[in-house]
Amino acid sequence: MLTTRPEKGHGDMAQRDINSLESLISPMTRREFMDAYWGKSSLTLHRRERDYFSSLFSLADMDACLMMAANSSDNVLHIVPALDSGRSATLTPAAGLSKDRFYDAYLSGDTIRLIAAEKFWLPFGRLAINLQNALGMGIGSNLFLTPPGSQAFPAHIDTLDTLVVQLGGSKQWHIWEPIYERPLASQISNQHLAENLEWTEEKLTLREKPVLEAGDVLYLPRGYFHKAIAGDEFSLHLSITFHPLTWVDFFTRAIELAALENPEFRQDLPPGFVADRETQQSMAPIFEFLRAQLGEKLSFDATLRSLLEEQVGARTFPADGHFSVLANVQEIGPDSAIEKRSGLACLVESSDDTAAIRFGPKRVQGPKALSSTLEYIRDHQHFRICDLPDAISSESKLVLVRRLIRDGLLRPS
Repeated sequence: MLTTRPEKGHGDMAQRDINSLESLISPMTRREFMDAYWGKSSLTLHRRERDYFSSLFSLADMDACLMMAANSSDNVLHIVPALDSGRSATLTPAAGLSKDRFYDAYLSGDTIRLIAAEKFWLPFGRLAINLQNALGMGIGSNLFLTPPGSQAFPAHIDTLDTLVVQLGGSKQWHIWEPIYERPLASQISNQHLAENLEWTEEKLTLREKPVLEAGDVLYLPRGYFHKAIAGDEFSLHLSITFHPLTWVDFFTRAIELAALENPEFRQDLPPGFVADRETQQSMAPIFEFLRAQLGEKLSFDATLRSLLEEQVGARTFPADGHFSVLANVQEIGPDSAIEKRSGLACLVESSDDTAAIRFGPKRVQGPKALSSTLEYIRDHQHFRICDLPDAISSESKLVLVRRLIRDGLLRPS
């Protein structure tokens, strides 16, 4: 647990570009955050900079953001009544409610929660892409607007690590120590928690009660109990959620890959086993046989490769004005400075005769001589075309880079 208040006067905060993990947790460094807090401890960062996040979002942007969300048919709008109000929560597409319903809900003490806010507000989307790129995991976000004196949810835990970004107003948080470390975001884990964790606020160990003001940040590892109450003023905050792969996911993929080559893992469970005790008992030796086989069949390299291919292929192209780049791609020359587009990762594949680079849904293939050049591009975020390895000619370097710009991996710096 850390509380820090940087002094004022560190540049023009109103113009700060909030587009990275570093900008969210400054003045702490990413290494300090990862080493001391990620998955280990809550973190409260206080700032006397109420306009620190003004370039990201403000209360004045709320109407425009909800208007963008109204174009979605998904249930992304959650109207959460204040506790003990007796009213029921509403989960609906934003288009299903008129603006006056939003205003009435807010004035009645209800919290307005916009789910997947990164899809409807470009600065949130850019931030999510950069966080995904930096951390190699899925990123989600929820936007919360809470009226003064209101509380949306009782004390609870989340099954995802969360970074709370206080955009406006203030909120009083209560944070308790976890009693079950790192719960999984799965149905079986939720059932286990419900059946085995008996708790009340009085039985928990209170860790801290920070008041987040505009410009402050709170990090909560999954499993920490918490609740939040708006004080004398409204509260506007963005809750950024992190969706990592766990070792459970890794081993699940390893077993699936082993099953592709070993039919014994693909056999059905015996029909009728649910109601037949004798059939259930007959399954035990089969289970032991298959468990013994796993040690020989599981492959770390194949599993890692499979997950990398999936993660690289899932990356989407950012909204960074790439059409303007395509219109001028012929102006790219040997001395041009090039960079990989934000949020994209790539894999290089080589065979006896060919080399290829994969990114998003694309795969660009060429002769084996391209291997070192493609590996250089994979390993460098920024470079000049003339600095690429000399395994291919200067003209071939130019042709390759222009092709990768057209296909969406690269752009001029």
